[in-house]
Amino acid sequence: MNKASVKTLQDLVRLSAEEYGEKTFVREKDGNDISDKSFAQFYEDSRRVCSFVQNAANGETIHAAVIGPTSYAYLAAYFGTVIGGNTIVPIDAQLACADICELLVRADISIFFYDIRYTPMIPAIKAACPSIHTYVSLQSGEGAELSLPSVLEKYSPAEMTEIPEKTMASIVYTSGTTGKSKGVMLSHANFIDNAMCRDNESSPEDTLLTVLPIHHVYCFSCDILLSLRYGATICVNDSMMRIAQNLKLFQPTIILLVPMIAETIYKQIMAAAKAKQLPPAAVAQAVFGGRLKGIYSGGAYLSPELMKAYAELGIPVAQGYGMTECSPRIASSYLDDVSKGDVGTVVGGCEVKIEDGEIVVKSPSVMIGYYKDPEATAEALTPDGWLHTGDLGYVDEDRRVFITGRKKNLIILSNGENVSPEEIENKFAAVDIAAEVLVYAEDGFITAEIFPNAEACAEMSSEEIGEAFKKIITDINKTLTSAKMIRRLRIRDKEFEKTTSKKIKREQPEKGEMSIRL
Repeated sequence: MNKASVKTLQDLVRLSAEEYGEKTFVREKDGNDISDKSFAQFYEDSRRVCSFVQNAANGETIHAAVIGPTSYAYLAAYFGTVIGGNTIVPIDAQLACADICELLVRADISIFFYDIRYTPMIPAIKAACPSIHTYVSLQSGEGAELSLPSVLEKYSPAEMTEIPEKTMASIVYTSGTTGKSKGVMLSHANFIDNAMCRDNESSPEDTLLTVLPIHHVYCFSCDILLSLRYGATICVNDSMMRIAQNLKLFQPTIILLVPMIAETIYKQIMAAAKAKQLPPAAVAQAVFGGRLKGIYSGGAYLSPELMKAYAELGIPVAQGYGMTECSPRIASSYLDDVSKGDVGTVVGGCEVKIEDGEIVVKSPSVMIGYYKDPEATAEALTPDGWLHTGDLGYVDEDRRVFITGRKKNLIILSNGENVSPEEIENKFAAVDIAAEVLVYAEDGFITAEIFPNAEACAEMSSEEIGEAFKKIITDINKTLTSAKMIRRLRIRDKEFEKTTSKKIKREQPEKGEMSIRL
């Protein structure tokens, strides 16, 4: 695909149809069958949705929202909205009804596309969101006033007119570990720059299994947009409960994961290898379907220890770094890159500098700003376009980015020493008996609070678990300076509270009851 010809998402979906035609773009389950939709069909269906949106909006530019898991229908609703110059707002599918309503009101939504499983919420949403005049279920079914299948059947493909590349394509609400979510405004130019910032990342021969939430920019940009660019096939994982079956069914060559999922799968592989007395590498190949070339990891820091552990299974892992406000990639890696503990090399067109230890970036991928929040925008963006990431780190002479922690999470000890809790938490990534770890300061001591892996600790008493973690922490402390050493251990009997994106909340209502001084 000629990068110079791609200025907007409209261009991307049109050129993908021209270049890849009848090749399969989306493959998903349809009951007991498999349904394939081509690149050409996707462009046609997106234009049919575009006709519908133009008609429902009476020719005005509007904001539409979409909620649900990844599906062909979801993507048709998304692209059908934006290729006509309208704005799409993807909503977190894990939110409660009241929170969904709050975002729909804040985002000034007129049209709401929803997965049919949300039908029971529609009366409450209608009551809370009077500005929404049109509701469309992504599937046909009982209770749906209007469905996407009927839209595709009724409307002819719209004739496309050129839209400015600076047009706002999406408002994406962040879900952080602290604070109220902010609506990140991303333009067509932002998305396209990020999709084109590196080359040779995929090919038409590749098959991806998309498992991450589609409302996240990481999934949307790196699974969907890159597949449109390179002609790869997207296979839809219909449930995290069925990821093992879907890996075997679709046999992906590439998969995007977040560290939490990568850690979970690795521990399952090692447990299965031990139980069946098989070589871990052979188990890994079977688990991933037999054709996997490698894993791309993002969304949070993946420890070098876990990357090395996967490499020993014959599976390379490439790590990237970014944020929603940067569409999202700031740094990225190829599968054959050798990690030095970094999170990738700064992508093309992106400038990075360090101010007071914080990573600050400038790029055509950087957001327009936060929707209806000029104060937050002014805090994050300088007048000349530099974005404060809130991440601490540095960049070496090869433009590799190293993350040391989050500015707002820094632990400041009584002696004035600054400690990044993430640096210590990452030391536990390959510890099979630790499911979740949170590091913080308590009474002046660095404390590690751990939720044990129930399966790995099934045959251990609470005293044995405590002794095992004491030994592990002793070994970890040998790799830390004296100021950073863990001095207290807490063991909890239930999972940490998390955000909908499965990040552990820094502020927990309860601490683990078992406390051990080290």
